[in-house]
Amino acid sequence: MATPQDSTEILLEKIQDKRYEIDTFLATKEPRNRRLTNIAIICGAIASVLTAGPALGGNTFTALISNALGLSSPAWQLLCLAATIFSVTATIAINMSKSSDIRSKIDSARGCEAKLEGLQTLLELKQIEIAQAASLYSNYLTEIPHVPATTTHKKHSPDAA
Repeated sequence: MATPQDSTEILLEKIQDKRYEIDTFLATKEPRNRRLTNIAIICGAIASVLTAGPALGGNTFTALISNALGLSSPAWQLLCLAATIFSVTATIAINMSKSSDIRSKIDSARGCEAKLEGLQTLLELKQIEIAQAASLYSNYLTEIPHVPATTTHKKHSPDAA
């Protein structure tokens, strides 16, 4: 039968492993979320700028652009086509982010990681009973079903062989 010390060590290892899995999850999802958000913002802004010229400058602006670029067709057609492409790109990027609900998954993973860090500290300082700690650990895991469990991630431990 495991001693209380053994049980504590086992739970501490599980907490460290789960924190590593969360860190790995965040390391892939946060940059992706940031990229999708930046693409949506930048493409939306470019689409707005491309439509603002013809809207504000009218025929004078489009004639000037057509002459400057040596276009045979009116510049507004090219500008509207480019604006449409950028607008569609922005829409796709924001919907990809929303459809996979990346932001809420990142937030729940960050919250769970903080709770696990606190639990780990309480265990290390012997400020919580093992049964209560195990129960809290199980409850915290239900908050992050989207974080995949890995089987080989002992690289975070300095004394892992």
